[in-house]
Amino acid sequence: KYFAGIGKSIRVPDGKEAYDRGKDMTGATEGALIGNPNLNETKNYEADLGFEVHQDNAAVKVKLFYSILKDFIIFNAEPTINQYQNVDATLYGAELSGTYFATDSIYFDFGVAYQRGEKDEPLAKQTNTNLPSIPPIKANIGINYDYDPTLSFKAEIVASGKWSDYDADNGEQEIDSWSIVNLKASKDFYKRFNITVGINNIFDKTYAISNTYKDLTLVSGTSSDVILLNEPGRYYYMNLKYKF
Repeated sequence: KYFAGIGKSIRVPDGKEAYDRGKDMTGATEGALIGNPNLNETKNYEADLGFEVHQDNAAVKVKLFYSILKDFIIFNAEPTINQYQNVDATLYGAELSGTYFATDSIYFDFGVAYQRGEKDEPLAKQTNTNLPSIPPIKANIGINYDYDPTLSFKAEIVASGKWSDYDADNGEQEIDSWSIVNLKASKDFYKRFNITVGINNIFDKTYAISNTYKDLTLVSGTSSDVILLNEPGRYYYMNLKYKF
């Protein structure tokens, strides 16, 4: 199966991008107008292309996309006011996913995703053309075992490449590659109940999936603060569901 598509979408500036005010050094009073009420709406022109292949024991899907972004809304750390600005940019990438059935009860699933974003030209007083918040290549592979129709197990590896294409002018930094292992079991009982238990990041790895973009004001502080937040370490969970 082959598929293709083209489209256009529009996004207007939100309240933060248009009207947000920063704090002074004490964080007590409003400072300069960080937002920009003169922003244009972002227009996205995108083309998608891909195909799917299905066999008796396997399936694979490939998708490519290319986006032209007109007046993309972006944060510029250089000026003291109107730090949200418009810039033209491009965004493109590829996805690969699939499933392979080794036996009637054991099967593998996998996925790989890559994307790249670039400004057509650097922002004023800057030299970097990388778009912010564009994660590096990421992949996952899992093995699934269906013991019977009511009991299943899964083990998966999730990995990411090094974050080497980043917007250094606006606070992002290089982040090391990482990989983690997750385990999960699921059991149906009494026809209407399901219980799922699991362990994520079983080797307690330290890793981050979000960069230090200065627009990510997750905690209070001065505009010069750059904070890298790691993902949780090893953790356990249990979910109980009832269907009716």
